[in-house]
Amino acid sequence: MNVKEGSFLGHTVKSYDKDLQSISKTLDEMLDLVLQSIDMVAQMIKTRDHDLIEKITAHDYKINSLDHLIEKKVTAILALRQPMAVDLRYTISSLKVSSNLERSGDQAKSIIRKIARLDEEKFASDIDQSLISMIDLSKTMAKEAIIAFNNHDLALANLVLKQDDEIDKIYSDLFRIIDHENFSRKQVKEITNILFIAKSFERLADHSTNIAEIAGFVVTGEIK
Repeated sequence: MNVKEGSFLGHTVKSYDKDLQSISKTLDEMLDLVLQSIDMVAQMIKTRDHDLIEKITAHDYKINSLDHLIEKKVTAILALRQPMAVDLRYTISSLKVSSNLERSGDQAKSIIRKIARLDEEKFASDIDQSLISMIDLSKTMAKEAIIAFNNHDLALANLVLKQDDEIDKIYSDLFRIIDHENFSRKQVKEITNILFIAKSFERLADHSTNIAEIAGFVVTGEIK
């Protein structure tokens, strides 16, 4: 997810451009790891492979390490370059963006642990499809939010905000499963777990929405 040429202002000191591009590259690396984490969630839904708990925990450590690296890079730029205007907003905001990516990784890890509690019990096909749809949308939103931030693309950031409504609708539709009466204790437990998992997907998407809003701030200087 390369940064578009011209996304950053051309500076007299070319190493300044490289410093800013280094932040965008690290955010892209974080994004790739987060997308892999979300793919693990999809795999967990399909296979109930408990080995994924250990795998995503180790994976999440890599995301956390890059989050710390972003902090170091931002500190160095602020100290050495004294950025202004768009560059300043981008540099400072990258801390919040990396934090949202880090929390996205945490959320994916949490979802896998919640699914693990269901043991080998599989979801009904319609619920399974709803969760997979939320996964696909979550991945799309995460990718587009980071592209919008790194490329200063306001239109794409606004698109991510609209996609969040789709996630919310899927989550709301899942509540229809509680419209039926006379649930057994086992069914109540299953429904509760499904709704907790769906809520986690909604929160996962919220992090991408946060990044899209930050991207808008970088471009316009205005906070919504």
